[in-house]
Amino acid sequence: MRNGPVILKLGGSVITDKKSGKPVVKTIRIKRLAREIAEARHGRPLILLYGGGSFGHPLAHRYRLFDRTLSREALIGTGKTILAMRSLGESIARVFLSEDVPVVPLQTSAFIRERKGKLLISNYAVIEDVLAHGGVPLLGGDVIIADGCRTVILSADRLAAEFARHFKSRRLFFATDVDGVYKKFPPRFKESPLNSIRREDLRNTVKVQTSKETTLDVTGAMAGKLRALLPLRNCTVTIFSGLVPDVLAKVLRGESHGTRIVL
Repeated sequence: MRNGPVILKLGGSVITDKKSGKPVVKTIRIKRLAREIAEARHGRPLILLYGGGSFGHPLAHRYRLFDRTLSREALIGTGKTILAMRSLGESIARVFLSEDVPVVPLQTSAFIRERKGKLLISNYAVIEDVLAHGGVPLLGGDVIIADGCRTVILSADRLAAEFARHFKSRRLFFATDVDGVYKKFPPRFKESPLNSIRREDLRNTVKVQTSKETTLDVTGAMAGKLRALLPLRNCTVTIFSGLVPDVLAKVLRGESHGTRIVL
């Protein structure tokens, strides 16, 4: 894979009923996204990631798993959150497989941990084997163990950036519930998103985004997404709305939608 696989992250606000906080899968929308991917992928290597939405975030918030020392209660919360994310992944996989997209669901927490702030991924070979034979690895954000003694929330945004670095991917796509990146969040009424952001402007853009841990999002929302991109080089990131039909297919074909970040 000369340029690395395409990396696509489906936001939790797109695939679940995130605002309600109830673990509800948006099956019809996921089916539409799967069809758009099947139509526009054209056999290109693809890694598919998904956010926690109303499955992972409420539990991670309830059990304070963002940076918590391991204990009986923390382990119970970790187990419940991992089970919820596994359930969400299975639901997504079933829909994609029904649309003949050859996804292979993998459990993030089973082979990724953190040490001194750095992600340690123990089995890239599984992902590489799936990609080499035309499959689509499917992974979600998850709770992982850090330094052997505490829990950390690994967002799918951070995972996307880590995979892009490892595989030397040139194209990343983030399907969200907004049309792109705005000067500030929340945007003003009828405000248009930024068309593009250059590397030299990205850090300042991160600073003005509202970033607050809530029950609905424990990973920093848009600010967390942009912050995860800061270490990347030589790639283009497109942040667009996954709520609007056909936009995903169009950006996969190279059409301009949402906000384009050149790194």
